Amino acid sequence: MDRRTIILERIQQNSSVRVTELAQEFQVTEETIRRDLEKLEAEGLVTRTYGGAVLVQSGTTDLSIHVRETQNTEGKRRIAMKVAEMIEDGDTLMVDSSTTSMFVARHLKGRSNITMITNSVRIPQEVAVQENIKIILTGGVLRPSIMSMVGTVTEHALDRYYVNKAIIGCKALEVEAGTYEPHERESIIKKKMRQNARTVILVADHTKFGKKSFVRTLGIADIDILVTDAPLDAKAEQILKEKGVQVVYA
Repeated sequence: MDRRTIILERIQQNSSVRVTELAQEFQVTEETIRRDLEKLEAEGLVTRTYGGAVLVQSGTTDLSIHVRETQNTEGKRRIAMKVAEMIEDGDTLMVDSSTTSMFVARHLKGRSNITMITNSVRIPQEVAVQENIKIILTGGVLRPSIMSMVGTVTEHALDRYYVNKAIIGCKALEVEAGTYEPHERESIIKKKMRQNARTVILVADHTKFGKKSFVRTLGIADIDILVTDAPLDAKAEQILKEKGVQVVYA
């Protein structure tokens, strides 16, 4: 990764950075770091402050995959183990590029005759050594920050198939409204997976609940099974039950 990418990840992890500390870490001048921050600000990713920079808080901002992998790893691991129990030998799957879905892919060891269609660049690396899982990559335009493929090529590839189960993550979730994403193209991909799967399994840890992002994606009625890592309140459970969603706690 280049220096600016690493700096952005530092800001995403800590919400802010100091010029002096970054200059010392990278062994460059403070002026060099200021130029890096200027470019990140021009891209709308950070806001420069006196002596440093802070993260732009926006529903259109997506944290890099390297940062998201480190968030609530225990909860994602438990969710992944529970979802893996739902996958049967011979299943066909669509799996999105969310980090929780990647955790699920890691736990499919031992399944046989699984076909997985994904727009993730990282997930094939996780399961390539598993001989009994066939991987179909959608192709498309790479979004480097989260290592996913999007665009018309990706969408057309998904429309070629119909699968047993789709495993889909989200950026934010409201139990009355549905899921949200910060990026339009990612939202389209998740909708395509919904359209081309018999059963949709939404994987969402507790940090996603009660929040919004930029693009409305799946309605609650689009979700068949919700797997999460912490109990919901009674009202939320009742709303989901009335909408026909099966809630599974990991």
